[in-house]
Amino acid sequence: SNKFENAVTFATASALVRTIATWIPATRQVLDDFDGLEGFIRTSLIYAVRKEEEDQLLSGDNTGQNLNGLITQAQAFNTALLIASDGWEKVDIIGRAIQQIAAADEESPDFVVLHPTDYWGIRLTKDSQGRYIFGNPDEAGPVRFFGLTPIITGAITAASFLVGSSAPNVAVIRDRMDLTVEISTEHSDYFIKNMVAIRAEERLALVVFRPNAAVTGSLNTSPV
Repeated sequence: SNKFENAVTFATASALVRTIATWIPATRQVLDDFDGLEGFIRTSLIYAVRKEEEDQLLSGDNTGQNLNGLITQAQAFNTALLIASDGWEKVDIIGRAIQQIAAADEESPDFVVLHPTDYWGIRLTKDSQGRYIFGNPDEAGPVRFFGLTPIITGAITAASFLVGSSAPNVAVIRDRMDLTVEISTEHSDYFIKNMVAIRAEERLALVVFRPNAAVTGSLNTSPV
């Protein structure tokens, strides 16, 4: 039998590779005299780079060496989806964001990014009899909201949210250089002063194929 012909339209776009790095000075003598200090510094720098990477993946503004973050590219939450006469809780906004993505015929979301203050504000919601709406406190791990896995992080501003999909046809991270840590005396007059510079850096790009598959907004919003 005849097969239906599909039509795929491609648009030209670019996602620049950015460098995320940090460094710290130290004396060679200190590194020699304190066992484990070099390892501690390396670990601390790696943590700092990973923390900045998280911030950039979420909220990078696409200027300088900043990534073009998921929140920056996501569609804005449509406050008209909230019905004032019905009232709403923060979790209702998350549900309406899922609805907005579905109405746009986009990939179904599977996560919601929340600040710890907002996650626990929702998680500890009780009914009129004092019972936790989202399950007993002894349940292990974060609770899911409408099937979405919560990503709880201080990298997002309090009272903000991002609903999106981790599917590879929505967005991917392209590593151009794995995170590396290097030690060098070749900085200014460090060689003469027995100083070393310890640098941690990585190069990556965030490629967002379907920005409309994510919705971001305020949890304190009001209907129009």
